[in-house]
Amino acid sequence: MPISSGYTQDVIANGVGSAMNSTTTDVDGVSYAFVSRDFQLTSSSTPLTYGLPSNGIVNSVVASTAGLSFQLGDYFGNNSLKISSSAAGSNSGTITFTTPIAAFKLYMLSTSGSGASTVNITVNFTDNTTQTFTGQSISDWYDGIGFAIQGIGRILRTTNVLESSSTNPRLYQTALTIDAANQTKPIQSVTVTKTNTAGVMNVFAFSADAYTSCLAPVLSNTGTVTSNSADISWTMPAGNPGVSHDIYYSTSSTPPTAATTPNHFDVQGTSYTLANLSPSTTYYYWVRTNCTGATSKSAWSFSKSFTTLCGSIVPSYTNDFSTFPGNCWVNNLTGGSPDTGPTGTTISPLWTSRNFLNVAANGPSAHMNIYSNNRIGWLKTVPFNLSAGGYRVKFKYAVSTYSGTAASAMGDDDLVHFMASEDGGTTWTILESWGPNNAPSNTANEFVYNLTANTGANTIFAFYGTSGTVNNSLDYNFYVDDFTVEAAQLSTSEVNRQVKKAEVHPNPFKDILYITDTKNVKSVMVADTSGRVVSTVEGAVKELDLSKLNSGLYFVTLYFKDGSQSTVKTIKK
Repeated sequence: MPISSGYTQDVIANGVGSAMNSTTTDVDGVSYAFVSRDFQLTSSSTPLTYGLPSNGIVNSVVASTAGLSFQLGDYFGNNSLKISSSAAGSNSGTITFTTPIAAFKLYMLSTSGSGASTVNITVNFTDNTTQTFTGQSISDWYDGIGFAIQGIGRILRTTNVLESSSTNPRLYQTALTIDAANQTKPIQSVTVTKTNTAGVMNVFAFSADAYTSCLAPVLSNTGTVTSNSADISWTMPAGNPGVSHDIYYSTSSTPPTAATTPNHFDVQGTSYTLANLSPSTTYYYWVRTNCTGATSKSAWSFSKSFTTLCGSIVPSYTNDFSTFPGNCWVNNLTGGSPDTGPTGTTISPLWTSRNFLNVAANGPSAHMNIYSNNRIGWLKTVPFNLSAGGYRVKFKYAVSTYSGTAASAMGDDDLVHFMASEDGGTTWTILESWGPNNAPSNTANEFVYNLTANTGANTIFAFYGTSGTVNNSLDYNFYVDDFTVEAAQLSTSEVNRQVKKAEVHPNPFKDILYITDTKNVKSVMVADTSGRVVSTVEGAVKELDLSKLNSGLYFVTLYFKDGSQSTVKTIKK
């Protein structure tokens, strides 16, 4: 509701220059004012990442009024009705609106500095009648409930010292329900009267649910949601002359206006299934009613939102772990082996967020702290649709000591596997392994794997980490960052590297396992299904004597001279 008069002070520092020049007073009576995001003490000052929006539009975060917004006054002029006194004659002020409108509800945006304020609010209608709301409590600008916006920071006017916070200060939303007898009367102005001695009252803006004979529907809770659809429904206020409905949805929370084109027109009934949605995506939606009365369309309803379920993503895709573990990633799986897959979950995941290589400037990454023994953790990705072919996966990886940045060895039977599953996680293939023979350095190493053999429409990758059964008294972190699946651009060397495969025979074997074509082999490692290394051999060995092993399944990994490797499953009779 645009305001024509009533502001008495400028309490929002903005533009370039001292806060004393862009404000007339403070918010709280002790020299602290609000600050706009465009405030700079000098033209070379670092721009703010907090503050009131530069355009003055406050989108309320109150859940019951999703989509409600307020327009603050001009930052270069007075923008607050400030009331410090409770003494009669100086304890009130009146906000007058540019265009009077009738309303079901009126919403006031305000705050109180240096303690809470209690006010009486009188709504003045154009026919000279009034409706008064007594004893309205307005919280202190720090830590109160019912806020429309928080974490907007402040500035000390006398010194230009800025204070930032993710939660304070705050502006609060007060809802005023207009009596049924007054709902058709245009509202001319609002008078605010302070009745207690504590606190400094500041009124900034008003918005309204405008009266109409065609009432907006009320959205019900979202129904069934899949990876590409969602069932929505709504209810109609009693007596509403509605005949059909329009639906608007978007990945943006910005509410539609009267001029916004709906996604669906003239929907009959009070429910609808939104289809052809993207997986793992948050959508916002609104509904309005088409009526037969004097007003042909209602206002848009308040919004609701939903997030579609995880579905296969078509690359390109990157997870930088700034939000951990990432939408549709799973990090609380444990137990099992690369052969069985995870066997359980844990409330204390082993893969967690940590700055890459313990350096804050590197930003967050995924990491597993590997120490002691018998610790097994899985980090699974979102599923990918690789059916188009021609993709590659790449990521950064490294190892450092637990609390520092120094290099660390990996324990005798410690292992980290990078694996792929073409069937959504039922069976796994090891693409790369790191262990005591090839422990990563404490620098950002890059792993690149061309997915020429992986074209599944439901392909999942996973990092499997285990500290084995032996406690080596080592305590270190294995890091993964910037996980990317993208279109591959293969060089000749990459193609040659990709085609190297471990080939062994016979399989199953009894005692001796033979290796085919060993001229490019650097070393061989054999591990059991728990990840425990049971044999390692350096050099281009042609046969392995595994007669001392028990019968069962084993993983034989060949490390090639060009740095690549390949793993094959074998069975000992």
